[in-house]
Amino acid sequence: MVLRRPYAFLIKHFRLIHLVITALFAIVALKCRAIYSYLRKVIIDTTNRYDAPSFIDYRLFIYILIALVFCYVVYWLLKYKDKPRKIYIFTIGGYILVSAFLFILLGYMGGFSSAVVDQKTIRLYRDILLIVLLFQYLIVLIMLIRGLGFDIKKFDFKRDVQELNANESDSEEIEVNVGIDTTNVMRMVRKQGREFGYFFKEFKLYIIIILIIVIGFVGYRGYNYFSVKYKVYKENEIVGNINNIVVRDSYYSIDGNNNYVIINFDIYKNGVKERFNTGNMALYIGKDKYLPDKNVCYKFSSLGTCYKKQYIDNNVSNYLLSYAVDSLNVQDAYLVYTDSFQDNYKIKLILKEF
Repeated sequence: MVLRRPYAFLIKHFRLIHLVITALFAIVALKCRAIYSYLRKVIIDTTNRYDAPSFIDYRLFIYILIALVFCYVVYWLLKYKDKPRKIYIFTIGGYILVSAFLFILLGYMGGFSSAVVDQKTIRLYRDILLIVLLFQYLIVLIMLIRGLGFDIKKFDFKRDVQELNANESDSEEIEVNVGIDTTNVMRMVRKQGREFGYFFKEFKLYIIIILIIVIGFVGYRGYNYFSVKYKVYKENEIVGNINNIVVRDSYYSIDGNNNYVIINFDIYKNGVKERFNTGNMALYIGKDKYLPDKNVCYKFSSLGTCYKKQYIDNNVSNYLLSYAVDSLNVQDAYLVYTDSFQDNYKIKLILKEF
């Protein structure tokens, strides 16, 4: 197979490629700016959180991916011509971090309609997004200058393009053997390994800084995830986002051959009032799981009001749930509240005799 080297084509369209990169990054920056303004509105008035779907656009990642492909192509050209190219490594590494942050941010915003907005959390996202915006503005400006070819004494990108010196060798035809030669493959692998070693040495500081940031961020998020996922709460602690629940007291009762557990809890929620699904409050005695039994709750009405499909709103209400259990182990009793598909809260019960 005979192919033509692309270097002459890339040199000829050097500015156009940068204008395309500028346009793609500008689109991303404008959308991020809109999200930033939206987060500020939610901080001022949390009722604005229901507008979140209008700002969640995963096409952002397509724009970033296309722009980074172009950046890598330019980096590849400048490497071939032995020209400065650190700005493209900085751009690629920076936008990888930006993409990771935006993915987490959009996921966080996706839960606005069914969760209480924590002011500290949303302010943290807003502040990080501001830093991300400043980075994007800087890159857009640099790519725009390169695309327009301004003669700036410090950078002189116009002369830089001229010195790329497109010549016949940059577009000469080369023969490519489509057959697979394992010897050549291994030679190519070793060559790429050496080039990666040179690349790592040249940009060692940047790579280490990016790795530290990525590992630190992933570690922080991982710690928060597992600390919440496997945390065991105590009675009188608030749990939940869709519904806010506090287990006030828990009791056990032995009536002949029947054993019961009774939960006294407060509940309230922000947003539209609705009924509570009691099936989300599961009792575990050891490994045995039990769901509320509304037919026996009346036996313990002296402790409070049984929950019978009352509406839950932003006013705190107190109710009872009762469970008929096969055996009692007061030292190994837990309540697991499922707030959403991925949020579960385990509460250690201190059972008292009724």
